[in-house]
Amino acid sequence: MMKIIEVSDYKKFMDCKAEWEDLLSRSRADNVFLTHDWIASCIKYFYSGDRLLILNVFDGCDLVGIAPLAIKKDKYFGLPVRIVSFIGTSISDRMDFILDGDKKEMIKVIFNYLMSMKKEWDLIDLQELAEYTGNLECMESYIKEKGFVNIMGPVKKNFFINFDKDKDFSVRKFSKKLERLFTKEKKINNKGIYLNLEFQRYLSEDINVEEIFSKAKTIEDRSWKAKKQSGIFLKDDTRGFHREILDKFSKNRWIDFSILTLDKKPIAYIYNYLYGGRSYNYSLAFDKNHSAISAGTMLILWALKDSGSRGIAEFDLARGEDSWKTRFTQNFREHNRVRVFKNKPYQKFLYLLQSRVMPCLKNIKVLHAMWMKLKDILKWG
Repeated sequence: MMKIIEVSDYKKFMDCKAEWEDLLSRSRADNVFLTHDWIASCIKYFYSGDRLLILNVFDGCDLVGIAPLAIKKDKYFGLPVRIVSFIGTSISDRMDFILDGDKKEMIKVIFNYLMSMKKEWDLIDLQELAEYTGNLECMESYIKEKGFVNIMGPVKKNFFINFDKDKDFSVRKFSKKLERLFTKEKKINNKGIYLNLEFQRYLSEDINVEEIFSKAKTIEDRSWKAKKQSGIFLKDDTRGFHREILDKFSKNRWIDFSILTLDKKPIAYIYNYLYGGRSYNYSLAFDKNHSAISAGTMLILWALKDSGSRGIAEFDLARGEDSWKTRFTQNFREHNRVRVFKNKPYQKFLYLLQSRVMPCLKNIKVLHAMWMKLKDILKWG
């Protein structure tokens, strides 16, 4: 019979690293954003005032599942809520339950446990669920069976480039594209003056964390991200987190950082994690003063060509349906979102706002634009 043991203490969580990593390696959800090191840094930097709700599922004496959750006080349509969500929501590009065994039974046990403590939360909001793990299908089935007040979606695309199918073809394709772009852009002012462009890929064995951090910060400071204060190396709330991740992951040999320089000065970067044969793109930026030479596109093409040559199986372009990604690939996986609302007046009001009011608002473009701007300013969920 399965049972849950709750871990709400950070020290106890830190003591279970070996068991966590072992289960993750056996799970279909295995990815860099569910590693113990990543979750530990997320808790340290973003959950200091929140309640940890890590649910360990045991079948007898065997650990067969982990639900890496927390209860966070937040805003939903500007209204106060207590949300059960994955640790790393908004920071991580892939989240899920870590399960190895009878998924249906484990998800039933996890949701039953959450329902037994529903006085402590207003809604469950599980984001970035990849459909290929099979966990989402089990969740949808159980939620439907129980008749929970819920919203499924929206479904989003996660684009990726698979080098395993035809590595040589992929390398040639990206090499040709890069050469065409390089030939077109390397002359300036039509005077035969060639740009001194250099590409460099820093993998964990040859990375200097402080040097990489400094170069990335310099590039972001000159990019479009500076004006919006969206650069992860510029913002106070993410700077310390990524400095720690760079240090941790370089020791694990999980860092994959590419930089393009012009006359020895950094003008573009690609920040990736190399895990399980896959390179996960986390962030990229380029100096807007060099947008005329397509610095960002040039670096991406070079990194893709180099990835195939190095035997990397897949280049994961991560979440986000930005139009530039379709210039490199049409392959994608679907990610979904599951929201379950408590069946009480206040929570049902939130559900109606999301399921009825928002769809109507989206049909009125001016009002929807105003709402999105206000939401962004006030950081409402």
